[in-house]
Amino acid sequence: MSLDEDVLAEYRILAMRPLTKIDPERDLEWICKSLGFLEPRDRKKTAFRIFKALFEASRENRGLTSDELAAKLSLTRGTMVHHLNKMIRSGLVIYYEGKYKLRGRSLRSTIEEAHRDINRIFENLYKVAEIIDEAFNTTSRRG
Repeated sequence: MSLDEDVLAEYRILAMRPLTKIDPERDLEWICKSLGFLEPRDRKKTAFRIFKALFEASRENRGLTSDELAAKLSLTRGTMVHHLNKMIRSGLVIYYEGKYKLRGRSLRSTIEEAHRDINRIFENLYKVAEIIDEAFNTTSRRG
């Protein structure tokens, strides 16, 4: 069994300086960069454009099919599915009833869901680390 078969989600969070001026469009782009979606090689900001379209659809409480997204953004379905799968693995996008949508009803609730997931991951890491420490008779370096 490969490592990828065991992976339920992949979280990538980059420490980015927040923008100094409020600008909703650039702020959304900053969130995409912080979550590792907007990489320098993505010159056309494809991932950002997809995420933005999903965010806009979420404001109307609806999802979009990959074909709708591809047509709206003038992208191939293959490109669309590649980016959507990455967003699903990140825990921010879900596929439900044939449509892609943000996991929460708002951007904040979507990020809160991912935060809860990350907290659960760390709780599991703590538990396993404690078992390993006990098995190898090592002590915690907490003060």
